[in-house]
Amino acid sequence: MPVSFNTNMAIDLFQASGGETTFPDSLKQVLNYAQNDDNLRNKKELAYLLATAKNESDYSLQRWEADFLCGERGVPYDIIPCQEAIDYYRSTDGKSNYFKSGVDSNGMAYFGRGLIQLTHKYNYDRYGKIIGKNLVADGDLALVPKNSYDIASAFLKRKTFKYVNRDDLYNARRSVNGGTKGLEDTNYEYQRWLNILEQPAVNFKYSFWTKRNKIVFSILGVGIVGVAGYFFYKGLKNV
Repeated sequence: MPVSFNTNMAIDLFQASGGETTFPDSLKQVLNYAQNDDNLRNKKELAYLLATAKNESDYSLQRWEADFLCGERGVPYDIIPCQEAIDYYRSTDGKSNYFKSGVDSNGMAYFGRGLIQLTHKYNYDRYGKIIGKNLVADGDLALVPKNSYDIASAFLKRKTFKYVNRDDLYNARRSVNGGTKGLEDTNYEYQRWLNILEQPAVNFKYSFWTKRNKIVFSILGVGIVGVAGYFFYKGLKNV
């Protein structure tokens, strides 16, 4: 695994620091997914992923935009959201009419879904291809917990971590939100998680040997052995 840490200790310190969430089980699931995520390379990246997840979905892997209009937050809907939510997706209340950019095979718009509230058809297309799921055909696949995490990780790797690693939290937030809404809250949660991950009891570690790097070096190793074998064979023929 690329990063490893004591999940239970991280959660204990999160709670001790005043951290709160309505979805503690989902937070634990996010932390577990993170320990098998080749996109994460250091504490800053993990801390920012968690801070963004707090701001966008309160760590819920199955939150969907305007879920509160239909009842309890974070509760999956049956087939499609309630009419109140659909009316909101059609509205231009501080946003575009989501239905104008197209619908999936279920006739539903590409509204915010998942850990970082993936929105708009072009994002469903792009990140669906990255994680290997046809999100354009079925937008609800973005609410499958593992897909939800993978989308968030892929998005932040592509657009955000470059800013985080040079401590440019202003542009890090802009890369997610398109503006600065939630900047202070996200930065506060980022610092909370960074402090947690720096505690010795959490035992945060990074390994160079990610799944991706193992594959790359295995291929290189085979290539080197093949080249060496070729020249050895040529040498024998010339003896």
